[in-house]
Amino acid sequence: MSRESCIVAQFRRHADLSDQEVELLTALEKDVRDFPAGSVLSEAGMEAGSFFSLHSGWACATRLLSDGQRQVLDIFLAGQVMGLRDIGFSHTQTELTALTEVRACPFPAKYLDEIFERSPRLARIFFLKLVRENALLTERIINIGRRPAAQRLAHFLLEMKVRLHAADPEFELPLNQNVIADALGISTVHVSRTLSQLKEEGLVRVGQNRVTIDDLDGLVALSGFDPAYLE
Repeated sequence: MSRESCIVAQFRRHADLSDQEVELLTALEKDVRDFPAGSVLSEAGMEAGSFFSLHSGWACATRLLSDGQRQVLDIFLAGQVMGLRDIGFSHTQTELTALTEVRACPFPAKYLDEIFERSPRLARIFFLKLVRENALLTERIINIGRRPAAQRLAHFLLEMKVRLHAADPEFELPLNQNVIADALGISTVHVSRTLSQLKEEGLVRVGQNRVTIDDLDGLVALSGFDPAYLE
């Protein structure tokens, strides 16, 4: 197994993998490609049939509306497989974009077919991964539909902390305010004002692609954050 295999590391969180299962997963990372920040890996409306394993960096899935507005649906971290939501469609439903410089590995859908045929356990883990992505999206819908801006942003920051397995109060968040705004359904101006509000209340500071949580209990109380959907 390659020490640099992010997808294997992710799957080892769920089960002890056999040599055959490691081999099947590392096949998804054979065609490593570099993409600069801002580049589109896959456009919406393309013929479906391929996916991407994210080796390093940050990426997102978005839907563009007819008036030019954008909704960020997923934020991907290293080790995730991008495009799984389109697995049952003839054409892609979302656009995949690099948020930072990324290394990603495109692979055809037939690779997943082989994994599912040869390893029922890996198939179950892929299913669990997709269920988790749906749980993230469900929580995002609740965030946008029912929580005011301060709670919405606080909840989002705590979600990213848990997803990054960040034990320290300070962690990396290389997302500009446009991306955060498009993920939370508010304007960039509102994001800026809300961040200032959270800072004034002594809860959190955001700057230079870093987040520092100064009052974790206070941020959890404000947002009503429950990490059960991430477990």
